[in-house]
Amino acid sequence: MQASVAVAEALEAGSLTPLPVAGGADFAAAALAVAIAAVAAAASVVLISFEARAGQGRLRRVLDLGPSPRGPRLLLAFFAGLMAAAEALRLPFFRGAVLPPRRHVMPCLAYPLVAHGIAEPGMLACVLLLLRASVGAARLPAAAIAVPFACLPFLTAHVLVLATPATVVAYPGQLAHAADGAGHCAYPAYAATLLLALVALYMPLLATACWDVAAVAINRRLRARAYALVTFAILPLPVQVLALGLTSVWDIHQYTSPTVGLIGFLAVAVAAEATLVVLVKS
Repeated sequence: MQASVAVAEALEAGSLTPLPVAGGADFAAAALAVAIAAVAAAASVVLISFEARAGQGRLRRVLDLGPSPRGPRLLLAFFAGLMAAAEALRLPFFRGAVLPPRRHVMPCLAYPLVAHGIAEPGMLACVLLLLRASVGAARLPAAAIAVPFACLPFLTAHVLVLATPATVVAYPGQLAHAADGAGHCAYPAYAATLLLALVALYMPLLATACWDVAAVAINRRLRARAYALVTFAILPLPVQVLALGLTSVWDIHQYTSPTVGLIGFLAVAVAAEATLVVLVKS
C-alpha cells in the first residue's frame, strides 16, 4: 500500500538529513516538558488524595467524573501531562534512541497528532467545561463525557492526512514538511492549519466563558482568577500558532526550527500551567 504524502516526505527527509545534534533549545524544551509533567502529576495526586479523604477512601466519585468537578480536573491534568510527553517526540536525543537513522523524522509527524490532535483539544475542552459548569451552564457528569469527543474532529483530520495514500489524495509535499534542512523537527503546514482552526474555535468560547465567570463572581478573588485565565491561558495561544507556523516556512538557519518551536511550546506551557494552577487549585 502506498504511503501518504506526509509519510513519504518524512521518509525522504530522513534519508537526506542526518539526525541533528541536540542544542540548547532542545534541552530547554525537555526541562519545560518535565516541569509541566511534574505539575500535572502533583495536581492529580492532590485531587485523588483529597477526594479519598473526603470519601473515606472511596474513589468512585473521581472515576465516575462527577458530580464533583474533580473528575474533569483530573482529565485536565492528564491532557496537560500528555502534551508535555508529546514534546519528547520533537527532541533529537529521543528520536535517535527509539528509531533507526533513516526514520528519525517520523516522530516529527507524530508530534502534531498527539499534541494537537489529542492533548490540546482535550485540555481546552476541559477548561471550557469547568468554566461553564462553574456558572451552571454545564451539568456534570454528563457534560464531562463530551470531553473525549471534543478531540475527535482534530484527531480524525490528522489521521486522515497521515493515513490516506498519495494515490487517493495528492497534495504538494511542501504542505507536509516535518523537518528543516538540518533535520530538526519543523511543523507541517497542514498541522499549522488545523492548530489555527483549533485556537480560532476555542479562543472566543473560552473568553466568553471567563467573562461569564467574572460577571457572576461574588468576590474579587474569583474575578481575578477569571481574568488570570484570560491573560495566561488564552492570550498565549495565538503566539503558539504563529511560532509553530513559522517553523513550517522558515528554514534559514539550522537553529531556527528548535528555537521558534521552543517559543511555541513555551506559549502553550504557560497556558497549561495557568489552567492547572487556577482551575485545579480550589
